[in-house]
Amino acid sequence: MSPKTLLLAIALLAAGALAPAAARQDEPPEPTVRCTKCKHVGRLPCGEHPEDECAFEDEVLFCSVVADCATCGGTGWVDCPKCENPEVEAALKRRREQSAAAAKRVAWVDETWNDGRERKDVLRKVETEHFVLVWEMEGLKIDKRRCSEHETMHVYAARLERLFADWLSTFGARAAEFSKKSVVLVWQLPNDQMEASLRFCNNASPRGVKLLGSMPRFSVCANKQNFSDDEELHRSLVHNVAHLLLSHQRPSMWIGDKKYGWADEGVSHWFEDLYWQKCTNYCYQEANTNVDFKGGRFRVAVRKMVAMDKQPSIGEVFSRTTNDLTLPEHAVAFSYVDYLIHLDGKKFDALMKRLRAKEETRDALQRVYELNPLQFEEQWKAWVLETYPTR
Repeated sequence: MSPKTLLLAIALLAAGALAPAAARQDEPPEPTVRCTKCKHVGRLPCGEHPEDECAFEDEVLFCSVVADCATCGGTGWVDCPKCENPEVEAALKRRREQSAAAAKRVAWVDETWNDGRERKDVLRKVETEHFVLVWEMEGLKIDKRRCSEHETMHVYAARLERLFADWLSTFGARAAEFSKKSVVLVWQLPNDQMEASLRFCNNASPRGVKLLGSMPRFSVCANKQNFSDDEELHRSLVHNVAHLLLSHQRPSMWIGDKKYGWADEGVSHWFEDLYWQKCTNYCYQEANTNVDFKGGRFRVAVRKMVAMDKQPSIGEVFSRTTNDLTLPEHAVAFSYVDYLIHLDGKKFDALMKRLRAKEETRDALQRVYELNPLQFEEQWKAWVLETYPTR
């Protein structure tokens, strides 16, 4: 297996798209056709594309890099001429049809970008089961190896699907609760980001901007002036896409501009912490890349505040919009979410539904967890002191 294929396989394994051989229930039967040319698979990598990149296309519905290929029909693969394998031939035919249908679904992206422009571009993009990812970036160094633009796009698509799968498993949610796919647009050039943020998100921003609620979108300029490396960009996408998912899940509504900022930011911080044990993104200061609170180590910071009885009060935290949260309140908001998910992720999902339906936090907390704010705060503090690290 080539290094490129291995890297994507690792990303897909983490995303749940692949499973260890011993754990899979749908292992294919022994091949009925023996063919040394295709190694009994019944298909070959399309010769129009780098051989070790063809496997990327198995995990997506559409990829603009291969979509217009007359040889493989947007699948990355061709039928092996040396053997007959009807099942593989039928699968390739279905895949070509699916790619053609997906091309029509995502055509709006290029149409939106090119509307009124003299130069007509075909944006580099990929569609997965739950996302449309536009990747107008250079390749990145991932796991100490420089990856092409095409490979990097597929790695990030797999990472987005992992986040979606973790969202469903954490909250016991259903994919059907998301009526639209989240659209993520990643740009190399600041001018492209400025134009794209207006065209796709209705709000110009030089660094990053979201469209929340019924039409979930995030556009970001990801060059080295904004993000130093792959991990920093990945962490930002996790944080911001979590905002999209929270706001779009039925009933769809962005709660951050109401007095639910603690939940809006707390959930996004929670997913950052889930993967990196570190939180570095603060949406109210997206234009400022130097915002930091205790190195992003929120658990240690919160424990110190609680131990000294200097944490922001629950009344203060529960009264803030996302834009109004102070840095200590960001950390405490993360910890509130952390504790509530610890108690019951499905109940937390129910709590968020009530907040999106505009129910007061105190009332929703009482209904779902049978706790008033003071009871919650006392139990939360005891849990923090018992479970959070001191350093």
